Formats: sequence, structure tokens, C-alpha cells
Amino acid sequence: MLYGCDKPKELITPTHIGRVPEVKNLNARIDTTKTGKYLVLLNWEYDDNGNLREWEVYRALRDTAGGNYSFLQPPVKVPSYADSTIPSFGEDSIWVYYKVIPVGNDRFLGKPGIIRLTLFRKSK
Repeated sequence: MLYGCDKPKELITPTHIGRVPEVKNLNARIDTTKTGKYLVLLNWEYDDNGNLREWEVYRALRDTAGGNYSFLQPPVKVPSYADSTIPSFGEDSIWVYYKVIPVGNDRFLGKPGIIRLTLFRKSK
């Protein structure tokens, strides 16, 4: 007598996939403030599907894997963010990661956009 497995069943597509607009074309521009601090300007695009409440922006410093993120408050309502809160650093350069997460009206989180920048120490 031979026994076998049932025929594989199709996977069900989770309903939350695509529920919240995806961050697209995340880009950054590095500038300075009037006081000489770094100013990182983030911009992104998205396809509006009617289920978008806001974006949460996170930043990780000096982290080669980009996993130790800190939340930058408050959440933003437009597809851009200006960060002038980068602390001074003694190294020649540091990596700065940004993660932008769309949040739906139903509080579902969408697929994040992630970007890594290299900031170089300013000469005095």
C-alpha cells in the first residue's frame, strides 16, 4: 500500500498587501542650515488609493545594517521630510539610513522605503 501527500494548495494572498500606498522613488538631497548643521531633504512619490493617513519617518545613525532606527516626530502628511537634527560626529564619515513607512487610514502599515546616505565630516 502506498501513501502520498495531498496536492499542494494555492497560497492565499494576504489582504493587507497593497492595502496602503507604497513609497516610491525615495530620494534625498543634502544641504546645510543657516547655522551650518546638516539638512537632509527627503522626497518620495506614491500612488494614492484613498487609504493613506500619514507617513512615519525613522533614522538610523552609524549603523552598518540600518536596523537601529529612531522615530522622527511628528508623522508627516505630505511626501517630504526635512531633517536638521543630525548630531555632530567625530568620524570622517557616517552612514545615515532613513525609513519612510506609509500608514493607512485603517492603521495598516505599508511597505517602507529605505535610503542610505553617507555624510562626511565638515572641515573647520
